[in-house]
Amino acid sequence: MNNLREIWAKRFVHYMTELQKYMKFVFTGHLAIVLLFTIGAGGYAYSEWLKEVPQNFPSAIIASVLIGLALVFGAPVTLLKPADIVFFLPLEKKLEDYLNRSLRYSLFSQLPISLLLFVVMMPLLSATNVAGKQQYLLTFIIILLVKWMYVHTEYHYRRANDGGGVFKDQLIRFILAALILYSMLAGYPLFIPVIGLVMAFYYLHYKKKSAINPFPYEHFITLEQNRMMRFYRFANYFTDVPHLKGSVSRRAWLGFLVRQAKFGQTSPQRYLLKRTLIRTDDTFWLWVRLTALSMIGVVLIPFPIVVYLFVGALAFASSIQLVHALQAGNDFRMDMLFPEPINTRTPAIRKTVSSVQLLQALFVLITALITIGISVTPLLMAIVVLLVSEVTIRSSNVKNRDW
Repeated sequence: MNNLREIWAKRFVHYMTELQKYMKFVFTGHLAIVLLFTIGAGGYAYSEWLKEVPQNFPSAIIASVLIGLALVFGAPVTLLKPADIVFFLPLEKKLEDYLNRSLRYSLFSQLPISLLLFVVMMPLLSATNVAGKQQYLLTFIIILLVKWMYVHTEYHYRRANDGGGVFKDQLIRFILAALILYSMLAGYPLFIPVIGLVMAFYYLHYKKKSAINPFPYEHFITLEQNRMMRFYRFANYFTDVPHLKGSVSRRAWLGFLVRQAKFGQTSPQRYLLKRTLIRTDDTFWLWVRLTALSMIGVVLIPFPIVVYLFVGALAFASSIQLVHALQAGNDFRMDMLFPEPINTRTPAIRKTVSSVQLLQALFVLITALITIGISVTPLLMAIVVLLVSEVTIRSSNVKNRDW
């Protein structure tokens, strides 16, 4: 297969098929309900806040910073594989055709985030009398042009420097993007062509520099593998991903949550499960994110009934995911080396998840007390988290695999 267009087309079809295979488990009815309540409540709170926003609110600065960040981040999607280091060498002169298609897809896949942020910020800009319709249209065009240039700039920078110093490049491009957006929104049009020329020279410099360097296959292949691994970790929160490679971290700063192992310990299963939960990156950060979302919902959602539904849905998601995560991967466990009685792991899983969800309910209670004040509502929110978690844990199909 000597045609790199065909190679890109086949890989792109396989890539989209892989995305669809896992995304159908992500966007289910449960998540749709959570998103519906979250977006609806957030939109209502945002619209109510806009009625009281002061005229001197720095909306232009905030919009420039947020959109600038969205414009900067986004590595090129190349779909390269480890074998390409060898098999693409005879076709290296034609490699640009393949990479142009990858950069085109990178642009169209990353651009909606910047445009969505701009659409969300437009009511705030309008409420604070920042810019007008003509400036909004020109800002839209600037976002398109800057994003196109930045996708190509990051590619050429990575190629010229073999992937090194990317943070420095992103910082420079963020400052330039924020400045050109602020100049447009705040009404300083004379600075726009100057900043645009600096961006263009920056892009052309690294384009010229990358042309004389050999293509860094290893860097872009590693970048692609890390990108797909992040997607698989995200999909693993909703369904099992067989080829997912997990990672662990010691997290010594959480050691106080687990007592030291002692001879004659009466609950070794719970000891091992707590350490597994704390040290497994995917499981630990999943619970942290869901707990943080619950706390954010308590702060931002103005209707108590919606908060009850929101924290209840996240408590269900936390409980079911933790239960399945702790019972997975039982090919070999440390407790198999000890003369433990049969059927002790299942109760230990349920008790461990219950104690973790009790901690989530405590965080929700503290956040609600700070936000709402001392009343019955914060207590009811914590009770909802505990009840939903306990029902989910007890009704979950925890398989006994004790040997």
